[in-house]
Amino acid sequence: MKQLVFILFFMCILGFFGIANAQLGSLPQTEINVEMIPEAPGPNEVVYVSVVSYATNINAANITWKINDKTLKSGVGEKSFSFTTGAMNTVTTLDIVVETQEGEVIEKTFSIRPASIDLVWESVGFVPPFYKGKSLFSHQNQLTIIALPHIISASGTEIGAKNLIYTWKKNGSVVDGVSGFGKNTYSFISSLISRPINIEVEVATPDGSGSGYATLALTPAEPSVLFYRKDPIYGIEFQKSLYNTIGLKNSKEIVVVGIPLFFGITNSNAGELVYKWSINGSPVNNSPEQSTQVFRQNEGTSGTSNISLSIENTKKILQYASSNFNLMFGE
Repeated sequence: MKQLVFILFFMCILGFFGIANAQLGSLPQTEINVEMIPEAPGPNEVVYVSVVSYATNINAANITWKINDKTLKSGVGEKSFSFTTGAMNTVTTLDIVVETQEGEVIEKTFSIRPASIDLVWESVGFVPPFYKGKSLFSHQNQLTIIALPHIISASGTEIGAKNLIYTWKKNGSVVDGVSGFGKNTYSFISSLISRPINIEVEVATPDGSGSGYATLALTPAEPSVLFYRKDPIYGIEFQKSLYNTIGLKNSKEIVVVGIPLFFGITNSNAGELVYKWSINGSPVNNSPEQSTQVFRQNEGTSGTSNISLSIENTKKILQYASSNFNLMFGE
C-alpha cells in the first residue's frame, strides 16, 4: 500500500514538472514593435524603419538588418535602418533579427511590394466656355476625390480599382460612410469654416498582399468676377477679358457681361446669384439677376468711368466676389 502511494505521488510530481515545462515552452516571445515610415511606400521610395520594445533593453540587443537575404547593417543598439524600395512589380524582403540580452532570438520579416496611388479631384463650380483650366475648389463647393491605385498582383497584373479596399480620412479622421470595398471616390461639401482640407486614402488588397497610401492638401480658392464684351454679331468674346482701362473707340456703346468664376453653380444665370452693378460708386438700378449691362456715351461728353460689379451667392454666404475696370469714352 505504501509503495502504491509513493508511486502515485511520484507520478504527480512528474506530471507537475511536465505541465510546468509545457508552460515554460509556450511562453510568449518578447514583444518587439517595428515602426515603418511610410507604412505603404511607393516605388523607388526611401523607407525608414526602427524597432522598439518595452519588454527588453533594445539598446543592449544585437540587431541585424537584411534586405533580400543580404546583411546591410548589424550591431549592438542598431535599432534604426533605412532602405529604398524597388520599382513597381518588385518585392523587397526586409528581415530583422534581434538577439536580446537575455539570449532570446526574435525574427521579423516583411515583404514590401511598392504601389502608387494618383488622387484626382474636381469641384462643382462655374467657369466660362473655352476656359483653359478646371474649376478651382472654392468655399462651400462640392468636392469629389477619385483614387486611381496602381497595385500589382502576384501574377504581375494591375488590380482593378473596384477590387480594392479603401479607407478615406479627412483631416485625420476616418470617414466610415465612404470607406470600404470598391469605394475609390469620396464626395463632400466643405464647411463654413474656411481652412485647408487634408485628404488621405489607404488602399489594400482583400488578402492584404498589397497596399498603398496617398494624401492631398487643398486650400479653398476665392471666387472672382470676369468681364467680357458682347458683340452684337459674334456674341460674347470669351477670348479676351476686360480689365484695367477699356476704350469705346468708334462705338458709342458697349455691352458688358459679368461672369462668376468658381461659384458653386452650373449656370451663370442661376437664380441664387445676385448681380450688383455700379458706375463710379453709384448703383445701377436694374434686376439683381442681370449679368449683362449696356454702357452708352452721352452726346458731347468725354472722360473715364469706373465700372464695378459684385456677385454674391444667396445660398452660400462665403461665395462673394467683386471686380472693376475703367471705361474711357470720348476724345
